[in-house]
Amino acid sequence: MMYYWMVYWVVRVIFSVLYRIEVTGLENVPRSGSLMIALNHKSVIDPPMAAVLLPRRVYFMAKVELFNFRPLGWLIASVGAFPVHRGRPDRKAIRRSLEILSAGQALMIFPEGHRSETGELQSARAGVAFLAQKSQCLVVPIGISGSYGFRKTIRYSVGPPFRVPPDITREEAQQLVMQRIADQIPHLAVPPNPKPQSSIS
Repeated sequence: MMYYWMVYWVVRVIFSVLYRIEVTGLENVPRSGSLMIALNHKSVIDPPMAAVLLPRRVYFMAKVELFNFRPLGWLIASVGAFPVHRGRPDRKAIRRSLEILSAGQALMIFPEGHRSETGELQSARAGVAFLAQKSQCLVVPIGISGSYGFRKTIRYSVGPPFRVPPDITREEAQQLVMQRIADQIPHLAVPPNPKPQSSIS
């Protein structure tokens, strides 16, 4: 735990030098209890940036390829990352996610599964809806807007927490998650209803 917070503050200071960071709505993040934090995905910077802006420790998925380089794999695992195979169902990653939530921890997840090439919102993957409905944890939506770049402004808008009803369809749940994220980003539309999927990423 001490190591996590040491890395947290080092990375936070570095980012504060590189970027102009605007964060609103942090009061919407519960300080304890099981929580899923759902964000749109603009850049590879999103996961570490979001992690150091949030007021509590988070766990998050990272593509399995990052763990193939052992020093990098050790580093990201030590700050809460665990591997996920993208593009197909990954039961081990799903099981690990549910363990984190059942332990009352915070899971950071990017529902779109990969970065948006255009900046527009994409459909959520089915695994996100499954986790939210299965765990019935609170979900906090975060909309990322602006630009990463030296001294450019990047904005993180944190919305109020909500739950995904267990009695709606998986597709409706996916749409709901993306709608709540879209509510935090001016001028971005919610993507069309997603096609049925089984992958978590």
